[in-house]
Amino acid sequence: MQEVDSKSKLIEELLQRNIIVKEYYFDLPYLRFKDDYKKYKRGTVILEGNIIIPSYPKIARIFVLEEGIKKHFRESFFIEEKADGYNIRVVKNKGEIYGITRGGFICPFTTDRLRDLADFDNFFEQYPHYVICGEVVGPNNPYMELYPPYVKEDIAFFAFDIFDLEEERFLLPEDKYRILKETGIPSVNVYGNFGPDMIEAIKELILELNQKEIEGVVFKSSTKSRKAYKYSTPIINIKDIEADAELLLDLPGQFFTQRILRFILSVNELNIPVSEEIKLKIGKAFIDEFRKCVKKFYMKGKVTREYTLYFNSVDNIYEFLKLEKRASTHVKIELKSIEKSGDKYKVKLEKVFLDSTSKLKRITGGNVLYD
Repeated sequence: MQEVDSKSKLIEELLQRNIIVKEYYFDLPYLRFKDDYKKYKRGTVILEGNIIIPSYPKIARIFVLEEGIKKHFRESFFIEEKADGYNIRVVKNKGEIYGITRGGFICPFTTDRLRDLADFDNFFEQYPHYVICGEVVGPNNPYMELYPPYVKEDIAFFAFDIFDLEEERFLLPEDKYRILKETGIPSVNVYGNFGPDMIEAIKELILELNQKEIEGVVFKSSTKSRKAYKYSTPIINIKDIEADAELLLDLPGQFFTQRILRFILSVNELNIPVSEEIKLKIGKAFIDEFRKCVKKFYMKGKVTREYTLYFNSVDNIYEFLKLEKRASTHVKIELKSIEKSGDKYKVKLEKVFLDSTSKLKRITGGNVLYD
């Protein structure tokens, strides 16, 4: 298990260089890698007891199925669902269970809700040195607009990897599936074991998932623990544009152009006809959604989105707000209301997107741009 002295000269130097920052979850101090340093990637966390929780690695994307699989796989591989949500590492430290975001923050919202999503206590009693990597999905999450069609309300958790802190490696798929089943931790959908010569069967699977509006898949080697590639269904690219076109002034242009590229390559390879209706849908996504943004700006003087979350603890509500206000310089979060709803607290939030708000304020105020 990786350990490091949090008071060492190296840590002090990295703190001074702002590569590592000291964070708090209530009174719990922890260190977060804000940037990469040698083998430690952004999002790595050092918890109490000097335990290092590695960041979750980025997964490379395949754009063309047949050529991508042929190029990268000789061995068999499993295909898992890529669920549409936000990435969380679930860990147990000093008797408490925490949810850590991809950026390395202990998320008060996720940590508050973990006990509702799975029996993590049971898992960590059996496997205290493991980290569960998974996706939080659903309409009542604070980060993502899209979610799988089979999660109709609130949130859910689905595991997709297990990291062994003692051996410093991810478990192979079959070992992971066995342990998740034994411990009752929900898993992402697993579609089976495939070989690189099974391209037609894989294409059929992608077409089926596209019909169900599933985000995509991840191909995971059956023999190499960190070998994985992701692929998006064509439909999710349209849905991404629909969901985020209102933030046209906040997002980089390549966010949209890459999704159009993915869509064109996918429908071409999968022989999906691009009807006039689909073309119209893509165009309407840009025009209608951004028009809504402008209308909202004229009404409120700001570009906003509204979120409804459910918490178990009032303390975690305010801890979450404190973290969000500190963590982002581009988004301002405002609490609109808290009310009791059954055994939960129903929280309504508003996020103000500062870049879009500022740009629209300048443009609509008569200021000029040189283009």
